[in-house]
Parts: sequence; structure tokens; C-alpha cells
Amino acid sequence: MSDRKATNRYYPPEFWDQKNFNDKANLNSYRGEGWRNRGAQVNSKLLTQGRNVIRFETPFDIVCGGCAEVIHKGVRFNADKRKAGNYFSTTIWEFELKCAKCDHKMFMLTDPENTTYKCGEGCRAAVQGWAEDEDTLKMPDKKEQRRLESDPFFKLEHSAAPDGSGRRADEVKAKEMKPIIAQLRDVQEVRSRDDAMLNRALRKNFRTEKKEIARKDAADTAERKRLNLAIKLLPSTQADADAAARVQFGAAPP
Repeated sequence: MSDRKATNRYYPPEFWDQKNFNDKANLNSYRGEGWRNRGAQVNSKLLTQGRNVIRFETPFDIVCGGCAEVIHKGVRFNADKRKAGNYFSTTIWEFELKCAKCDHKMFMLTDPENTTYKCGEGCRAAVQGWAEDEDTLKMPDKKEQRRLESDPFFKLEHSAAPDGSGRRADEVKAKEMKPIIAQLRDVQEVRSRDDAMLNRALRKNFRTEKKEIARKDAADTAERKRLNLAIKLLPSTQADADAAARVQFGAAPP
């Protein structure tokens, strides 16, 4: 890589004719120490004038107050930095910019309260707006998105219906379930007219089911005892009976 260091560098004819030229000569030694520190010298000169010039990068899109030119985020300027005040114990810094198109002065300030920047005199923040219509997709903010993912009731109340009508999902669901809810209410009213009769019928069904379960358990126990089995038998079905009837014991078919 060392053989490429001289690429795209201009060496004037005087460089080769300089006094005491040797193999260690370079452009810095030819131009002098002041050339290497020219940036520091310029900044020191500005400091003596009471100016602190830095490289400032616009944090967002701004509009010049002189020519209405939109300066996009990330454009760099040589800005004068000075103290503009304090927010409690935090210093508020002011940056003086100059538009490259009309030489109009613009001022940007730090905003410690909101941890951002704000526009001062000579410029304003560029606001990009659009006309909202029924086809515009509105994205929820991060807080609302997290609540939609964690709270099912909040999601039901605020999510849109899948039919594309623009109504909430809970409204559409309630309209669909309204006839079913009315039928359930009618059934409930009929059943609740005579609580004593319903309780009597329920206890009768329970006793019948209990006797049937006890009978099946007794038959299962007797069958396992007859076959000398320790495993529980599954209840017999008509398919099992038909398959057993088709089994023929005897000589193998020719």
C-alpha cells in the first residue's frame, strides 16, 4: 500500500529542485509546518475575533427565510457557535448559518427540554403535509401499537373491520351477533319460567347417567376378570361387532 500514497498528489517542479533534497523529502516538509496546521491557524484567528466556527449539520429539513430554499437534513455548514442561554444547568447553544443561495443568515438553537433542535430567526422547519382521504392509511403510534398487541379488548375496540367498510370490528361483530343474542335471551326466558321443574329434570338426568356409568363399569370389570386382563377396555361399538362377526375360525382357505 505504501507505493500508492503518492497517487493523485501534485508535486510542483520546485519540489525536486529544492535545496538539500533527499529521499525523505515530502510535501509537508516542502510547504512548511504552517501548512500542516493551517486549519488550526484559521480557527485560532477566528477565536481571536470572538468567533467559534464549527461544522454544523442540519438535524432536519429547514426552509430559508430569504429565498424559501429547502435545505434538507444532513447538509453541512460552517457555523458560528455561541452561547444563547441556559435551561436549568444545561447550556443552550446557538448556531449561525448562511444560506448558500442567497447569503441569508439563519439561526438554529439546541432544545435541551425536548432533546432536539429548534429553528430561530431566518429559517423555519419544513413540514411535509398531504391531503388525507378515505384511502389514506393512518399508522398508529408506538404506544398505541404496543397496547393493540397486548390488550385484546383495546384491539377489538380500535381495530378496523375486515369487510373494508371503515367501521370498527366490534361494531360489525355486534351487528352480526345481535339476532343470536336475541334468540339466546328468548331461550333463557323460557327456561327460567319454572326453576323447580328445570332443577328436577336436571337431577333426574344426572341420576340416570350415573346409573348407566356404574353399569358399564361393572360390566367392564367382569369382562376383564373373565379374560384376566389388567388394562381398561374401551367401550364396544357396532363396527367392532361387525368385524368380529366376519371372523371365521377353521382351516385356512385353499
